[in-house]
Amino acid sequence: MSICVLSYNQADEVKRLLDSIADQVTPEVEVFVRDDSTNSETEELIKEYQKRFPIRYVRGEKGGIDRTVIYLTKEASGEFIWWMGDDVIYPGAVAKVLSVIKNCPNVNFIWANYKVHGQDSLAVDIPEDRLFHGNDEILSGDVTGLGFISATIFRRKTALPALNGAERYVGSLFSNLYIVLHVLAAGGESYFLCGPIVECYPATPSEIKEIVVNGKKINNRAFEVFGITFGKIFWDFSNKFGRRSVRKVIKKSFASLWRGMLVGWIGGWDTPKGKRWRMFKLYWSYPECWIALPIMLMPLWVNRGLYRVYKIFFSHRKFVFGENLNKFFRKIS
Repeated sequence: MSICVLSYNQADEVKRLLDSIADQVTPEVEVFVRDDSTNSETEELIKEYQKRFPIRYVRGEKGGIDRTVIYLTKEASGEFIWWMGDDVIYPGAVAKVLSVIKNCPNVNFIWANYKVHGQDSLAVDIPEDRLFHGNDEILSGDVTGLGFISATIFRRKTALPALNGAERYVGSLFSNLYIVLHVLAAGGESYFLCGPIVECYPATPSEIKEIVVNGKKINNRAFEVFGITFGKIFWDFSNKFGRRSVRKVIKKSFASLWRGMLVGWIGGWDTPKGKRWRMFKLYWSYPECWIALPIMLMPLWVNRGLYRVYKIFFSHRKFVFGENLNKFFRKIS
């Protein structure tokens, strides 16, 4: 198995990860680091850790997360790939993954449950390890984490035919999701490790919300990635999974996105021209789209005003109207 590490000016995060796996690396595990940093901090760090255990290290030019994911998948030598971002692996987790690989010869995909740093609850509420049979069963539940790099482990040869298709999504931050769905659609068994296996260090609100396009700072990253790209990639595979399963996943993603934008926690609607229209074309057949549409079309100053009202009146879940609003949204979902 190859643990493939993505690094761009993240020496501290790489150190945190390497510390978490230092006592878990065995001859069956390749640690493969792609470093696109603009400084030598990560390279110097790797030299120190190479004295403790083998690390395959490649220095490259900045290509972005999508190109790095594709590169690591193509060049890794392990039968299975485990991508790792700036997260850590819990003690004993590597052995659990290797055990699944050894004992389940037909497994193509392993879904590793995780905790967000500083939180107690697990991301996926499935209480025990289990096998999923058929390419639809894993979509029928809560798919939280399928697009999270550090939570997905897969058979490399099953993923290789997906790399050309994944190239279409370079720059979207979601080429990894295309590869994962290809592996799931290929059949075989998928295994869920209830964990926790990974501790996730999520991006800060400013990293999620702020991005510069054509010299202008806009709040579009979550909008673009989880609103448009997520839906497009799932529809790419709509003929590989049951249509009902795909619709359920996309509906859930859209519901979380627009509500999150309404209350300001994943960025606003100030996006480059045309993105609202692109989103509408993807989601027009979902009833909730028509509820979200007036908010999508409002001027930004109105959205910001609504957010201020939300913080004043609705942030406490015991507030009666806010609770009734939540019940209404759950009903239409």
